[in-house]
Amino acid sequence: MRKSAQPVGELVVLGQSRVWPTIALPGVVVILVAVVGVLLDYVVWSAVLFGLASIIIAVTRRQGAVFADDFGLLVRDRGGLRRSYAWDEIERMGWADAGMMWGSSVAVYPRGGPYDVPGPNASVNVGHIWGSGRRRSADPIPELLKAHGIKGLFDK
Repeated sequence: MRKSAQPVGELVVLGQSRVWPTIALPGVVVILVAVVGVLLDYVVWSAVLFGLASIIIAVTRRQGAVFADDFGLLVRDRGGLRRSYAWDEIERMGWADAGMMWGSSVAVYPRGGPYDVPGPNASVNVGHIWGSGRRRSADPIPELLKAHGIKGLFDK
């Protein structure tokens, strides 16, 4: 079991998983397919399995969150709170969407040589956020990037 990290200074929430919307949509699809299946005596099993898989993934990632403090990035997942990258180790950073309703994560390009993986030419995704919890308010990442001298994902 890994040691849990403690925040240093002011803690800013960059993104936090929201479970209810990511369970509601697949749950409605599964119920609708079941009702249509009973009425028409035909069940589309791929839709049922897709809906159940979405619900299972949402429940397992319900505690996901990405925080920023004075030292760097903190990621909370099922294993607790852990330190990800310090500000001076990051060259580029921003949100990377996983598409549709699969959530998003913070993409980090760490400093290093041109052939390091992850490094300045290859990102690493940290802190998977399930659902659209990070979009509930203004995104604090641009202010953090400016404060710590870090480029955005698409800056030159």
